[in-house]
Amino acid sequence: MKRKVIISSALILLLIGCVSLVAYQSLNSNEKVEQEEKANEEKIYQDISTLSIENNENVVLNYQKEFNNTDIIAELSIENTDLVTPVVKGSDNEYYLNHLLDKSRNSLGSVFLDYRNNVDDRKILIYGHNSENVYTEFHLLENYLNEEYYYNHDDITLKTIDNTYNYKIFSVYIATTNLQHVNLNFTDDEYYEHLNWLKSNSIYDTGVTIEPNSEILVLQTCYFGIDNSYVIIAAKKI
Repeated sequence: MKRKVIISSALILLLIGCVSLVAYQSLNSNEKVEQEEKANEEKIYQDISTLSIENNENVVLNYQKEFNNTDIIAELSIENTDLVTPVVKGSDNEYYLNHLLDKSRNSLGSVFLDYRNNVDDRKILIYGHNSENVYTEFHLLENYLNEEYYYNHDDITLKTIDNTYNYKIFSVYIATTNLQHVNLNFTDDEYYEHLNWLKSNSIYDTGVTIEPNSEILVLQTCYFGIDNSYVIIAAKKI
């Protein structure tokens, strides 16, 4: 993804050579199959993630019908980008790590809401894969590490069956060992402290203020610049 033998017989050497050749060919064949399977998996992912759905007031219902999946609960988009993606919610945070919108198994997964959340909670978490080889929906979140990118792409929209929510990004940072951003249970005082903590960790000042009752959306994806780290985007409802 050797064999070390010392032999004196030329005949056995020849036999070993033939066996080694067969094994080498078999290994190459297995690698080829794995590469083909990976390429097919990536193609299926791209076909589904770029599927055009009629964008109207019932867009979420259209997604549900298209993929025969009522786990689809919203559509997430970012202004001035090509990010327009359905959001699913499973019964845990594992299933959609490796399943697509049609529930077919695929290591590239889907963009999903934390199973502990409802879309109208004061803080919601949405996760999505990043990849060094495939352009996933959340790959573009890395662009926010450049402050200039932020100023033209600071608005996020979340559409549900019944409502449309608009958010303004107030914090961008890389999470490594401190993963407080995934916490959801707070008292009111703790919640405001948490909002300030998210803002204080931003790698640049967005100029967006937060209030004790600000409702927020947090996006998370993997970051390959540092081992075991994540790009975190926090936005407040406006």
